[in-house]
Amino acid sequence: MSREARYLEEARGFYQTGKFSSAGIYARKVIRREPGNGEALALLGHLAFRSGEHQEALSCYLKAQAAGFQDQELRLNLVTLHERREAFFEAVNLLRELVEETPQDLSLQLRLGINASRTGDMATAESALLAALASDEQAAQASLNLGHVYKAKGDTDKAAAYYHDYIRLAPSQQATAYWSLADLKNYRFTEQDETALKANISAEEFSQASQSLFHFALNRVYEQRKQGEQAFDAVRMANQLMRPLRPFKREAFTRLVDSLKSAKVTPRAEETSGPWTPIFIVGMPRSGTTLCEQILASHTQIAATDELPFMERLALSLEMQGGYGAMLPLLSDEQIAQMRQQYIEQVNQYLHAQGEASPSLVIDKNPNNFIHIGLIKTLFPEAKIINVIRDARDNAMGVYKQHFSHGHDYSYHLDDICHYWQQYLELMAHWQGAYGDSLYHLCFEQLVKAPDQQIPAMVDYVGLPLEPACLKFYESKRSVLTPSASQVRRPMNVKAIGQSEAYAAFVPNAYRTLTEIADKAHQTFLS
Repeated sequence: MSREARYLEEARGFYQTGKFSSAGIYARKVIRREPGNGEALALLGHLAFRSGEHQEALSCYLKAQAAGFQDQELRLNLVTLHERREAFFEAVNLLRELVEETPQDLSLQLRLGINASRTGDMATAESALLAALASDEQAAQASLNLGHVYKAKGDTDKAAAYYHDYIRLAPSQQATAYWSLADLKNYRFTEQDETALKANISAEEFSQASQSLFHFALNRVYEQRKQGEQAFDAVRMANQLMRPLRPFKREAFTRLVDSLKSAKVTPRAEETSGPWTPIFIVGMPRSGTTLCEQILASHTQIAATDELPFMERLALSLEMQGGYGAMLPLLSDEQIAQMRQQYIEQVNQYLHAQGEASPSLVIDKNPNNFIHIGLIKTLFPEAKIINVIRDARDNAMGVYKQHFSHGHDYSYHLDDICHYWQQYLELMAHWQGAYGDSLYHLCFEQLVKAPDQQIPAMVDYVGLPLEPACLKFYESKRSVLTPSASQVRRPMNVKAIGQSEAYAAFVPNAYRTLTEIADKAHQTFLS
């Protein structure tokens, strides 16, 4: 037996007996002599994973795989690492292999279903989660996520049934299910639901975060009962409970906006080398961005993806290199080409998963991308950018009543929402000054009141002829992954306009500020 083989045997034995420090010593001895030893690399990956050194673990695992080695522990840990960095397509590919090898392990079916839903592959998600229901240990999480799947598919009745199953199977986590019911938007709460919610609010067993979700759900109950004061009290309490748990870094956000307003960006010549032209739909959340997406995605030459995080990740890489606003104007042609290609490859994963052959345009509907318009136009000067503007009063109350699973930490206090709105307006005015008519500002209220005029104009902006399906967007069967899933499956309704008036008396100061913001937005972009 060679010395390397003996070292590897020692490393393997120490690892199996829990002597991790010694295992690492001997695995590194192997690597010093055989840098490409796959099993030794995998062992070092396992040790790094156990220590929380996730980047090191990922590096070791990828090298081990490149050397032709992989075991069950490596692949399971890789799935976790992919999930942590939101590389859901990579996670799904690994999980498909693992499920095929051990179909009886229903925990893998559960993970496959959850990750597939995050890629928009609802057929795989549904099948895997239904399989996971057969396991007592996985049934609760499978039910919750099946609710999410059927919500995305527009089947409110099935979604609600699975959310109720989750309440039954995981009573300690039922706050998540009640908020999920509320987030269906068109679900009608029953008297039994209301009784249970009020009992839960009085119970000491639930955390502050759970209590917040119960109050968000109660807001929907009271709105359906037309009890305005109780509805406002519920949502005020929901936000009051959540705000300390999700503090808004106001000063940091303001500095970011200021740095971008100071960035000396200049328009670049449009490129035609890409496989498709991106459409970025931006604006405040709850402003109508999903409606805009649904209309455009009904066109045969346009594909939709999701609220993609890729521009934000590219921006973060610039922030770490010396400051986002400072680095943005300094990008070299080589860096631009590299980042552009990286974005295209990431988006292509969604198109391949959906079976989209060769769309002319592809939608990225992340409202927060309004922050990144300078980066977008640097990488994709040909990009179409649609900024959806809704009356700030209606929008702010929509945001205030919405619990976001992540991000949007400004949403838990009306003063913070007003500040965020003002920063959004200032930054959009800056981008308007830099890029002019290449940006398209869409008024939500005008869209709802006159869709036969506004839809053709929007389709014309992206450079395509109108198709009848765009006018009948509500007939589309595509999955929708945002809270507006049920709303965009109905014809437009002017009831969404002026909804904030029911709350105006309870927030007079914020309402006055929001009225001023709404007037400024209209004058700046829509006059």
